[in-house]
Amino acid sequence: MRPILITAGATRNPVDAMRFISARSSGRTGVRLAESLEGMGDIHLLGSPEALLRSPNGIQTESYGSTDDLLVRMRTWVREHPNGVVVHASAVGDYMASPSESQTHEKIESGQKELLLRLVPTPKILDQIHGWSEHIRIVSFKAAAPGVTGIDLEQVARNQQRRTNSEIVFANTIGDLDASVALVTPSETTWFEDRVAGLEELTQRIISLAT
Repeated sequence: MRPILITAGATRNPVDAMRFISARSSGRTGVRLAESLEGMGDIHLLGSPEALLRSPNGIQTESYGSTDDLLVRMRTWVREHPNGVVVHASAVGDYMASPSESQTHEKIESGQKELLLRLVPTPKILDQIHGWSEHIRIVSFKAAAPGVTGIDLEQVARNQQRRTNSEIVFANTIGDLDASVALVTPSETTWFEDRVAGLEELTQRIISLAT
């Protein structure tokens, strides 16, 4: 069975020594998948500190911090397991404080009437994975903006699938975990009215990819 890397939780991109920019992600989805796959073989959970608080005892775990840190750790794993499966469920921060303005080893003085922070894009991890190994198999996640239609949700997931050459994209809308979810593959889209059912099907498909 192919080794499986699962990412979970949100990145924390530092602003100064105390503050960071993050996303609202507990990592529950990635941890749930790790639990479902426990005992299936070589499973490695790469999670945020919050996500790892929920991780099962029998799973190999590793913690990450910033987007750059997550990228380095994922790249290392993929290069060591070039025929593996990457299940990339982390909420990756798209922006970070400009390196010229960040004060990661200091603390920005509090009490200021106004504080301007310039943000710059972070690396697109998902777009780089196949550059690390052309044989890797990718399962990715797409959270669309609140209120999007099912047609639009499917389209943004389809665009991600093609751009990243993902085997499967698990798509949902932000802030509505009870809404319909879709599993998008190169050949079809399967809808689930229940998120739990969608994750159960996703687990089975990950097993098939790894077998």
